[in-house]
Amino acid sequence: LATQHKRPLVLGRETSYIGVLIDDLVTRGVDEPYRLFTSRSEFRLTVRQDNALRRLGPIGLGLGIYSKREQETIKTRLHHEDTALRLAETTSIRPEEAESILSGARSAQLPHSVRIVEVARRQDVSLRKLLEAAGVGAEIDDEALVTADLEIKYAGYFERERAQAERMRRMGDFSLDAGIEYGEMRSLSSEARQKLSNLRPSSLAQASRIPGVSPSDLQNLVIEIERRRRVAATP
Repeated sequence: LATQHKRPLVLGRETSYIGVLIDDLVTRGVDEPYRLFTSRSEFRLTVRQDNALRRLGPIGLGLGIYSKREQETIKTRLHHEDTALRLAETTSIRPEEAESILSGARSAQLPHSVRIVEVARRQDVSLRKLLEAAGVGAEIDDEALVTADLEIKYAGYFERERAQAERMRRMGDFSLDAGIEYGEMRSLSSEARQKLSNLRPSSLAQASRIPGVSPSDLQNLVIEIERRRRVAATP
């Protein structure tokens, strides 16, 4: 990318496990061999294996690293996922169509026709079977259906992680200058001053993940930096 005069590729914690690894090494440091467990990621539902093409495929497409065949494969897969979710939202299923599926899953029968997405939220009820019973979605491949099924069943959890990722993104937009003298900020705890001085985070998001930097330290840090910026901007 540098030879093409393009911006560097930065994968965040909410995008990939390699982003978690790099961020941990940069902001926390290591005293022993680093092992990347899924528990290290606060976005492990978002960076699960089945949605890798959804997360990283568009990035690769933008960088032009895929062959023409690979590009078509990615676009087809994402189209299938979108189609499955759209059909689940817009297609209704009748009680008699869902009866055997719900009996097999030991789930309550439907009193009337409902959208497929409402039934697919139930545990052990297959989205694939619901779409087949309603006579739609035969062209969608199984892997895309697995991802769509998970997106429906755990939508609430995914939404919470997306909201958390958005908060982190906003914190990432709050940059920290390399020349900040943290040791002079008496409103910070002594541990926070030491850690920030040693690790030199480039953003508030990075600072928030440093052990020993508390939420109150972050709040005081923002107040102090904004005060200094106002003073510097005053003629």
